Amino acid sequence: MQPLSDVLPKPALPVPGGPVVSWALRLVAQCGIPNAVLNSWWLAQTMEQTAIEAAPQELSLCFSREEHLMDTGGGLALARDRGLLGTDGPVLVVNGDGILNLDLEGMFRRHRETDDLITLGLLPHLGPKRWSRVLLDRDDLVSAILPPGTPAADEVPLLYPGVMLIAREALETLETTPSGVASTLWAPARKQARLGGVLVTGHWREVGAPEDYLEATMVLLGDRNDLDSSARVAPDAMLQRTLVGPEVTIGRDAVIGRSIISHGAMIGAGARVIRSVLLGDVRVEAGETVTDEVRTCAPLKGGRSATDHSRSSTGAF
Repeated sequence: MQPLSDVLPKPALPVPGGPVVSWALRLVAQCGIPNAVLNSWWLAQTMEQTAIEAAPQELSLCFSREEHLMDTGGGLALARDRGLLGTDGPVLVVNGDGILNLDLEGMFRRHRETDDLITLGLLPHLGPKRWSRVLLDRDDLVSAILPPGTPAADEVPLLYPGVMLIAREALETLETTPSGVASTLWAPARKQARLGGVLVTGHWREVGAPEDYLEATMVLLGDRNDLDSSARVAPDAMLQRTLVGPEVTIGRDAVIGRSIISHGAMIGAGARVIRSVLLGDVRVEAGETVTDEVRTCAPLKGGRSATDHSRSSTGAF
């Protein structure tokens, strides 16, 4: 997600209705789970504060901050060792970097009624040439996890949107070292014929790159604008399908369309910003035109901004 992730962790990026991570937190709360643990590492303090502000009131939230990146398997083990995951029942794992609203009732039911070590929530595949494909057998056990590619004629590819249930038995086997779930959880469970999958309903969108982020935001906006209460927008500025985040200033006669402007960006009078993402202490000069660009300005230690050292990042879609 660079250069955007130089300013904010991916789950902290603003979208209509809250930061990206708010979707995962709401899903957990909707499942009736009272306690959530969020792993933090990159820009940890920013991530934690964002999550605190976004969490539903009924959800008790705590953090497992990592000194170095542990990946999902290692992060689960570290949270377990710290006593943050309790001692009873399965653990629901939800990736915090996607926009998702899923009905997980069937996943919980299967996990209760079978011997699964791991139960994956799955969706009909949205793009088998882009994301890995999960295949199930007649007993809804995972028979294969294939790389992105063209499905065979008789294949029914399913998509893993980053939601799973982990039995306590599997959780206790994890070593507290950096590791992903594919090797440390899925492979052992599949070897024992205890890696299950359930087709769930709802929607999911990946927020994996700046262009994905902009597209997902446009879908959520529809035909409206979303303005943070702290933004200062000139009355005669023209906005169309635009997300305006905190501490933004937009000058008179500016035209902003299909864009994300957030976290202190300043748009000068008469400037035009089209299909772009501007994040951080970015300045668009009066009369300047910005089209199909990503511009960021990350804060440096001591409260200065990256522009103090001419390190503003710009990339085209």
